[in-house]
Amino acid sequence: MLLASKTLVLALLVSPIATAQLLFPANQIHFAPPTAAHAASLDGTAGPRWTSSERVPRIAIIGAGAGGSSAAYFLKHFGDLAEHGLETDVTIYDAADYIGGRSTVIWPWNTDPFTDPKNRKWHDALSGDPGEAADDVVAPVELGASIFVDANKNLQKARRLFGLEEDAYGGEDGNMAIWDGEQFVFEEKGGGAVWDWWHKAKLLWRYGRSAFTVRSLVQKTVASFVRIYSADFVTQGAFASIGNFSAATELDNAASLVASDFFSQAGVSDLFTNELTSAATQVNYGAPVTRLHGVGALVSLAATGAVSVRGGNCQIFEHFVGRSGARLRLGENARVEEVLKLDSPGTESRARWVVKTASGVGGGTYDAVILAAPYHQTGIHIVNSLAPALIPKQPYVRLFVTFIITNASTPEPSYFGLKDGTTMPNEIFGTFTTISTRKPTFNSLNYLKELPPAIGARFGAAGNSSDTAPYHVVKMFSDRTLDAAMLDELFGQGNVAKTVEKTWLAYPKLAPVTKPDEQYAPVRPDEGLYYVNAMERLVSTMETETVAAFNVVSLLLDDFFGYTPPASWAEWPDEG
Repeated sequence: MLLASKTLVLALLVSPIATAQLLFPANQIHFAPPTAAHAASLDGTAGPRWTSSERVPRIAIIGAGAGGSSAAYFLKHFGDLAEHGLETDVTIYDAADYIGGRSTVIWPWNTDPFTDPKNRKWHDALSGDPGEAADDVVAPVELGASIFVDANKNLQKARRLFGLEEDAYGGEDGNMAIWDGEQFVFEEKGGGAVWDWWHKAKLLWRYGRSAFTVRSLVQKTVASFVRIYSADFVTQGAFASIGNFSAATELDNAASLVASDFFSQAGVSDLFTNELTSAATQVNYGAPVTRLHGVGALVSLAATGAVSVRGGNCQIFEHFVGRSGARLRLGENARVEEVLKLDSPGTESRARWVVKTASGVGGGTYDAVILAAPYHQTGIHIVNSLAPALIPKQPYVRLFVTFIITNASTPEPSYFGLKDGTTMPNEIFGTFTTISTRKPTFNSLNYLKELPPAIGARFGAAGNSSDTAPYHVVKMFSDRTLDAAMLDELFGQGNVAKTVEKTWLAYPKLAPVTKPDEQYAPVRPDEGLYYVNAMERLVSTMETETVAAFNVVSLLLDDFFGYTPPASWAEWPDEG
């Protein structure tokens, strides 16, 4: 879900001028008519139309992350169109005790790093509320999905519509480097500034025209993908097949190839791919270019204008749920253990679904279930349905996210085999695909922020630093636990005051898709059962979870009411 510690390589490929070119109005695109396969995908398990005049359909949504929360909101959005009779009665289940799924925040400097220390009063303090002292109040940092970008129209609209503050996502000022385990293969003074200046002579000298070639690929991909928000695209109808969606968005070729082969065939040098692109995929999807498909690499390179919501992107999903009017059931008692299909008694009635929780309370019988969580991670038993056989098992990357509180202003040169006194980067990305024999010990390192003195004072002086040395929050990604001895070498003996680790099944392993009908899960694996996460095999971001949710809701509305939205939510008037 793009847990990137900072935008990497992204604006390198697209200058501010090119950004505007990428985001031309999508409804200027011309489309081919729907394919026969697309049309056929809407039949089969759609079920009969909803005919009851006594009640509205009851919908269960399992998962309160980006997909589930936005699905609930979109159902409410269409239900408010009174003239269409699209009302539904929605209940959301999530075994976690918070909304947001893989989007959540952390206060690693606090005793309890996973709990809001001031019940969101930090926001008032930072906004100038005289009732709070801002010197010991700090906004949390992202623990999970960290960024969204210019082209993410649903999230951009949600942030604006819900009145949430935008932060340019980044870290402390400093230098950036790409590390292959033996040396820094690329360095740049001023950190992320290099990614804004793709035409710098240093870049062109090392990589030749590959930067231009990759920029062109990214432009084409983004331009093709943003068509999904246009009325022309939406009115073709919802997709029950991710393979058809991939073809319609022109992502199928890139999805069928390993990223290294995809870029090689496009004329990109191996040096550029193995250094810059592989560092981007490693931080964004926990995999080098040799172990994920071309779409994953293109997404990693397409984050122009990366931003986040001040205080946490999860606020978008909290607003989605809060404004949906849905019943919300969170925590272990709400963990769904079984979903049982009740076959329809006749041709004019629909199948129903019984949702059972592990606690035995809070379940119910529903007319449809939207599964908005990775099926094989949920532990849910789907009974009396062929759906389990139709959803291929999808492996996920296990990612270790470690926050370090340290008074070292940069990593130690000696850890990287450099002389004492060397000017060190405070933003380091690992690439695992160069010819080096010693590979990086972590995926990424990013100095997020300097803590104010009032908070730093909690930790006192440490190591070789003076009493006045500030403390920093450093975020690292790795494929294993970073032990204390390693961190002492990296930051200096005694300079680490605290560490907090979180292990995620962060994102799907994006192996090439060579057999779409077998490797993609169906969006509607059974009558009245809809699977938001089917799209993750193709692309996995916060935005595409909301795109998948809109598609699922559109499919459900067509199945139940014969209704096709005339426009995407992103292009719907705000008051709608």
